[in-house]
Amino acid sequence: MRDKTLGVFIFYDKEGIVDRYVLYLLDSLKDATDEIIIVSNAYLDPREKVKLKKYSDKIIIRHNVGLDAGAFKEVYDIYKEYFKSFKELLVVNDTFYGPFIPFKDICKEMSKKEVDFWGLSANYDSVDGYGFLPDKMIHSHIQTFFIAFRNKVLNSKAFNDYWEKYDISKRDSFLDVVTKHELFFTHYLEQAGFKWDVYTNLEKYHSKFLEENFNCYAYVAYDMIKNLNCPFVKRKNFVFDRKDALFLTDGSDARKSLDYIKDNKLYDTDMIYENLIRLYNPNELYYGLNLNYIVKESKVSNNIGVCIILEEVKTIDLYIDYIKNSQIDIIVFTDKEEILKVLKDNKIKVYDKEKFNYKKYDYLVILKDSNHNKQRIPTVYNDNIINCFSNGIGNNNYLNGIGNIFKENKYLGLLLIPSNYHSSYFEELSDESAVISANNNLCIIKSELFNWELIDKSDFVKEYINYGAKKYLVGKIYNLEELPNILTNQEYIIKKTYQSLRTHHEAITSSFSEAIYFIEHTKSNLIPDKFLVKILKKIKNRLKR
Repeated sequence: MRDKTLGVFIFYDKEGIVDRYVLYLLDSLKDATDEIIIVSNAYLDPREKVKLKKYSDKIIIRHNVGLDAGAFKEVYDIYKEYFKSFKELLVVNDTFYGPFIPFKDICKEMSKKEVDFWGLSANYDSVDGYGFLPDKMIHSHIQTFFIAFRNKVLNSKAFNDYWEKYDISKRDSFLDVVTKHELFFTHYLEQAGFKWDVYTNLEKYHSKFLEENFNCYAYVAYDMIKNLNCPFVKRKNFVFDRKDALFLTDGSDARKSLDYIKDNKLYDTDMIYENLIRLYNPNELYYGLNLNYIVKESKVSNNIGVCIILEEVKTIDLYIDYIKNSQIDIIVFTDKEEILKVLKDNKIKVYDKEKFNYKKYDYLVILKDSNHNKQRIPTVYNDNIINCFSNGIGNNNYLNGIGNIFKENKYLGLLLIPSNYHSSYFEELSDESAVISANNNLCIIKSELFNWELIDKSDFVKEYINYGAKKYLVGKIYNLEELPNILTNQEYIIKKTYQSLRTHHEAITSSFSEAIYFIEHTKSNLIPDKFLVKILKKIKNRLKR
C-alpha cells in the first residue's frame, strides 16, 4: 500500500447534520485518496450517517472531547500501524468551504515538492498573544484544518512518540488545543528534521518582524482567493465578531470573498448560505456578511404590498395625510372603532384581516403605529414615522427597488430599516434584547413569512427577526436621499461617545478593538460613582417636567 493515500476526515456539527458542503468536500477528498476514515465529534442521526457511509465503512462516532486533535488521537490509537503502510495521510476537517481546486490536483502539485508534510496555508512567526507558549512566540505553523503527512513522518519516532503521549484530558479546551498542539506541532516536527511547505504561497504577507505577521486567511481571504490560488475560505470568516474583523481590516473582506467566489463560479455558494443560516444567528450574519443595501428605484414592476396597521387614535392624522397623498395602493387594517370611523370619514378603505390574501404578493411591507408609546414628544414620533415612510416605503419605483434586492439575494427573507439616532431612540441602540439595531415600527418580508400572530405583538420586528432567521438572512435597506443625514448622525454619535470615554479614561487606545476590550473589562469602574449619580438625577428631573 506504499503508493496509496489515506484520508482522515474529522466532522463536527452541533446538530449532527451533514450539510451539502460537507458532501462536496468529501467527494473531492475521495477522488484524492484511496480510502477515508471518518470521525464524527457529535452524535449523528441515522439518516445523516447514511450520507457518510457513501465515503467510508470506517466511521467513528465520539463525544467532542479534545476537539479535532482528540479525534485524531482516537483514530491514531486504533490505526497507528495501518497509517504506516500509506504513502501519504491527509487529515482534513469540515471548518472550511471548498475546495475551489480539486484536492486531487492540489495533491499532484504538492507531490512535486520535496517535503515531508504540508498543508493548504500557514501562519508565520508572530507575537505570542496568548502568553502560554514556551518560546514566548508563535512559530510558523501549518493550519491544521488540512495537513498531509508523508510516509517518512508516519513511520518516524517523533510523530509516533508525540501521539502516543498526547493526553486528551489535558487538551480539552479550544485554547489548550490551539496553544499546546496546533501552534506547536509544526515546529515540533521541524525540530525533528522534517521539511514542510504549503500550497497557498503567502510570502507577500510574510514579514521578518514578528508583530507584522497575522492570520492571513482571517483577514485577507479575498486577495488569497483572487490572486494567490487559495482553494478554500474558512467558515469562521463569515461570523467574526465585528470588532475582531476591524482589528486589521475595514470588515469588508468576507463579503468580497463570497461575492468573488460566486461571480467567478468557483463554488456553489448556496452551500455556504445554507450552512451559515442554519448554524448562526441573524446578528452574526448581518455583520459578517455586510447585509446593508441602498435601494435603487426601478420601473420594473415587483409584486410588493404595503400593509399599515393602525392602533392609536392620537397619531391617526399623520397616517391619514400620508395615505391620502400617496400614489401607492396601501392596505389598511385596524380593529379600533374610533379609528374605523375616522378612516371612513376620510374615505379610506379598511381591509378585513381574516380575508386578506397575503399570498397574492411576493413581498410585504409591514408598518405598525403602536411603538410610539415610548416617545413623550409627538414630533419625535413623527420623525420616526417619516423615517418609515421614506426608508421603508418611498414611492412605487422605490418599492420596485426593494423587490429587486430580494430577487438579487434569494436568501434574504427579511429587510429592516435604520433606527433613529435622536431623542430617546438613542437608548435603543444599547438594547441587549435587540437582535439587530433597527426601526421597531416597520419591516419588509417575503410573503411566505406573513403571520398575524407575530404582527400583533408589540415588538413584532424583533419577533420577525428571530422567526425569519430560521430560514433566511436578515438585511437592512437605506434610501439614498436619507443616507447623508443618517451617516452624519452616526459619525457625530461615535465621535462624541469616544471623546467622552477618553475624557474619563485616557488609557483608551486608538484601536477600536482594543478600546472595546478595555471598556468591557473595566466597565464596573468606567464611570465614577459620583458622576453616575449626577447623570441619574438629571434624568429623573427631566422626566418630572
